[in-house]
Amino acid sequence: MLGSKSDTIKSEVNPKPSLAGNGSAAGHFDVLAAQEVSAPAAIIGPKIRFRGELVGEEDLLIQGQIDGTIDLKDNNLTVGEQGKVKANVLAKTITVQGEVEGDIFAQERIAILSSSNVQGNLVAERVILEDGARFRGSIDMDVEAHRDQLQKVGEKTGASWSVKPGTRGAGTEKQPETVLEE
Repeated sequence: MLGSKSDTIKSEVNPKPSLAGNGSAAGHFDVLAAQEVSAPAAIIGPKIRFRGELVGEEDLLIQGQIDGTIDLKDNNLTVGEQGKVKANVLAKTITVQGEVEGDIFAQERIAILSSSNVQGNLVAERVILEDGARFRGSIDMDVEAHRDQLQKVGEKTGASWSVKPGTRGAGTEKQPETVLEE
């Protein structure tokens, strides 16, 4: 709904049949199906092209083309299946269904879905790479280690970047090491 901050929609977990290694059917669950999904407050349609610095304080769905930087501090960003983004991106949570070329920084979670093509580095406390997604870059789950870089990007857009105390990105726990093999 346009005009309101966001509406919360809860989706149900729906098992999808898939073949296990032994050829038998096994339940496969959508990665994001059990999580709350927020309806975006703003939408950039498929026929919109934007160049420059995009700063906002509401959830956003991108179906068009963006070139530049995106800063949605404390808000959610979804790059839809038709979305094409060439930008460094900062947001609370980021879900990619389309194409992104640039570094992606999230305060909480990044989800790269099966329909997506991402070229760039991912920095977030939680990262989801769905089977079938195309990804080229690195993943770092130690958000605190990137605080200086995030502050520099935030200064350009007039925003500040914070990590909640007690979270994994705050350095209170040892971070798991992510290794991608080709």
